[in-house]
Amino acid sequence: MQKIETFNLHRHDFPFVISIPHSGEYITPKMKSNLQDNVIFSNIDWYLPKFYYFLKEMGFTTIINRVSRYVIDVNRGLEQRDKENNYTKNFVYTKTTFGNEMYKSEISNSEIEDRINQFYIPYHQMINQAIQEKLKYFNKVYLIDLHSFGRDLRADIILGNGNGKTTNKAFLEQIEKMLNKEGFRVKNNELYSGGYITKYYGSKRGRCETLQMELWYGTYIEKRDFENEEFPNINEELFLETQQRIRNFFEALKNL
Repeated sequence: MQKIETFNLHRHDFPFVISIPHSGEYITPKMKSNLQDNVIFSNIDWYLPKFYYFLKEMGFTTIINRVSRYVIDVNRGLEQRDKENNYTKNFVYTKTTFGNEMYKSEISNSEIEDRINQFYIPYHQMINQAIQEKLKYFNKVYLIDLHSFGRDLRADIILGNGNGKTTNKAFLEQIEKMLNKEGFRVKNNELYSGGYITKYYGSKRGRCETLQMELWYGTYIEKRDFENEEFPNINEELFLETQQRIRNFFEALKNL
């Protein structure tokens, strides 16, 4: 299995690079053998590669991480090691997002280094390569980091630009307007203001601007509350209807 899946790296029709870092399901055999019985890997960005399948045929440069965020989280900085094992502050989790212990025995520093070298560094190298290649053709490049979330926050989509630090105000407002046109309820920087990818690559606010886009599970999977669970059932009618509206948004984005 490809650990990083890429599309249209050498097509430069639009000044956009798309990243999908949290939808991976692959875990290493070594990690699997050390897991607690019946551990549940919840809060993965379920089904986003399937949902955004159209990006490939539309010509968007797209980078998809096929490795589980529970192996190593490419949307965290390598300096993030929280003593309380909060998953939001660690690039290698020891507890699930629901706070349950993952491992039978402590993982070694050498195993962590292996994960960094095999999965983390290559993903960021691919993002950087895609951005640098785009900059040969455009004065400004936009990196859009796609995610999804399970809590009902009274929004279908939450846009994050580091509270104004990673994109200009006009770009954020234009994206919000385009999503509103497709009937989505949009909030900006509420709870999700952008993770490491958004903040790192957009920190200089120069020729690369970055935006995180979070899609609520209830908008495209099922309209219900989501608990500690894996692979939730899909309401196909809802999935396809929302997929078409998001596709309309990306069609409009090509002409922005």
